[in-house]
Amino acid sequence: MRQYIIISLVLVVLASFLAAPLHPAKKDTKSLLDEVQNLAATVKILEEKINTMAGQTTDMYKKIEIIDEKISAISQNQADNNQDRENLLLSLQFIKEELNELKNGIGKVNDRLLSMPAMTAPAGAESPGAAAENGSAQSPESIYYTAYSDYIKKNYDLAVEGFKQFIRLYPNNGLADNSLYWIGECYYSQKKYQEAVDTFKELKTNYADGDKVPDAILKEGFALIEMGKQTDGIDVLKEVISKFPLSEEASLAQQKIKEVSE
Repeated sequence: MRQYIIISLVLVVLASFLAAPLHPAKKDTKSLLDEVQNLAATVKILEEKINTMAGQTTDMYKKIEIIDEKISAISQNQADNNQDRENLLLSLQFIKEELNELKNGIGKVNDRLLSMPAMTAPAGAESPGAAAENGSAQSPESIYYTAYSDYIKKNYDLAVEGFKQFIRLYPNNGLADNSLYWIGECYYSQKKYQEAVDTFKELKTNYADGDKVPDAILKEGFALIEMGKQTDGIDVLKEVISKFPLSEEASLAQQKIKEVSE
């Protein structure tokens, strides 16, 4: 596609050159060649933008597939009456995250489409931030949702590796605390309870204002109880109830305390 566009531009410029007077041939030729180079650079910028949007579209399709998988799983579990309240909450958290990120992704693609006509500067004038974005092999969302997909498929080691890569590359991204939370969930699912506790504590320290803190405290308490540290686990669950009394996590904490106290 790019070659076709460049050839068309060259033909247009050459046609203009042939129709013009022949007196200042050298000067006009150099000017026209410079213009062709600028136009080619602009085409390259637009091509990179299109490639970036194509990657974002692929990410969104991947997210839609994940949402479909989770909805199917929830429907099946409900049909079999095998899904408890905790697992249902976890599944709904998945879907909420995916829908929010899908909405954000659509907004980003729309913004890029609106900005494309203004991209007329040569490649050398592209901003450093845009160049870095175009040059990155994977977008943050792509790395996150690849790891997310591995978690859903119970490929926990791969998921942990992917989420750690995300945090290492994008520690200030809005999904960094989510990534750390799902690392903890991977350890919890593998019954590596001490690793899970350490991860949830790290989340509380590094992302104290994040929206995953109630979930992290809750699962830290669950992990401690699974380790046989019932008193410590109950104390942590009471922390959820104290700090987030109206949350779903507080309700689950109360339920768990009642279970282990009977």
